[in-house]
Amino acid sequence: MLERLRQSEHPLTAQELADALGVHHTAVRQHLAVLADVGLVAAVPQAPQGRGRPKVGYRASLHLDPYQQLSLMLATAATEGISAREAGRRFGSAVAPSPDGGVAMLRAEAERLGFRPRVRDRSTGVCELVLDRCPFAEVAAVSPEAVCDLHRGIAEGIAATTGEIEILDLHVADPHRGGCRIVIAT
Repeated sequence: MLERLRQSEHPLTAQELADALGVHHTAVRQHLAVLADVGLVAAVPQAPQGRGRPKVGYRASLHLDPYQQLSLMLATAATEGISAREAGRRFGSAVAPSPDGGVAMLRAEAERLGFRPRVRDRSTGVCELVLDRCPFAEVAAVSPEAVCDLHRGIAEGIAATTGEIEILDLHVADPHRGGCRIVIAT
């Protein structure tokens, strides 16, 4: 499966992989989830075609660092003529689900991106994901509307995927100090 992805010039959907390998798409999805968890495969949201969620393609991971991932998401926005927030939503909706729930899934993705997140309960049914570090501080200081909207979109994409949390707000702080807060209804 991994070799097929490496040979492909474009991301392949789970169904395309299943057809190429002669196996059921459910088995392919399970293997893709494992490969994604260990960083060997990256999910790539496809351009919407008609109704429903956009398909997700998979490619062999390039082991992108956070800045490269930021660049890829912003390039997607520019190329497809969509907002940074919408590009973030697409990428967020492709994050592998977590059996630990939506808040844990959001926290894990923020950790993977280098934000050093921590969950803080505010009241019943509402919590905050505090981002103690901004791995994109230099870029966010120059263009917070693009960088912060992109990351809010990632959170919204994850929330939409889980269906169990809702992103209520993003409180932006000085990117050099950290402390941005994503307000989440649970």
